Amino acid sequence: MNASNRRREQRLPINVKVIITTETFCIRKVVTNDFSEGGIYVKDEELGKLVIGSLVTVQSDEGLADAPIIKARIAWSDNKGVGIQYLLD
Repeated sequence: MNASNRRREQRLPINVKVIITTETFCIRKVVTNDFSEGGIYVKDEELGKLVIGSLVTVQSDEGLADAPIIKARIAWSDNKGVGIQYLLD
């Protein structure tokens, strides 16, 4: 089953600057390829090296003061990037 068949929410092809921080405090500034209510997809080869299930945080990098930090995990990867699932309470 490919990633598009597992999606629960509709993905919107919107590019937003975000900061992804890994458990080892590696910080990546990336641009989303698309996002949905449940997560985002970003093209980034370095993030693609993370193990599926790795915890990360996601924060807007669009100049918002005190942008919220969202807990997330690497849900899947392909040869171009990663799908990141929000871990919402």
